[in-house]
Amino acid sequence: MTHIVVDMNNPTPPYEQVRREIVEQIRTGELQPGDRLPAIRVLAGDLGLAPGTVARAFKALEEAQMIITRRGAGTTVAAGAEIEARRQLGALRLPAAGAADPTLVELLTAPLEEARARGADEPAILAAVRAVLAHRR
Repeated sequence: MTHIVVDMNNPTPPYEQVRREIVEQIRTGELQPGDRLPAIRVLAGDLGLAPGTVARAFKALEEAQMIITRRGAGTTVAAGAEIEARRQLGALRLPAAGAADPTLVELLTAPLEEARARGADEPAILAAVRAVLAHRR
């Protein structure tokens, strides 16, 4: 699993930020059906959140049939989850999918073109951006 970034200054509740990040990673192919997610306590510790916050995000994802949790086997991305992810994100209109700042687009264009020239696909590029953002908190 790639990095998840939770912004405590964002008015969106942390559990919803976690849920949306996982949905986005499924949509882009960073997470594939069968991929294993970290345990709730592990992810909560990594993000500095209460386990109940991550459990709430996982519960919402299970209700949407995007992940499956089996006692002893852990939590995995469900088959067909990418279809539901595209449907949900289309309906949500996430801020990340909104109008881009032209200055940022200009700033990022050259490095992204370089990454593509080196063979990186969209999931790899998004994972790298998330990793950089996670380390710049």
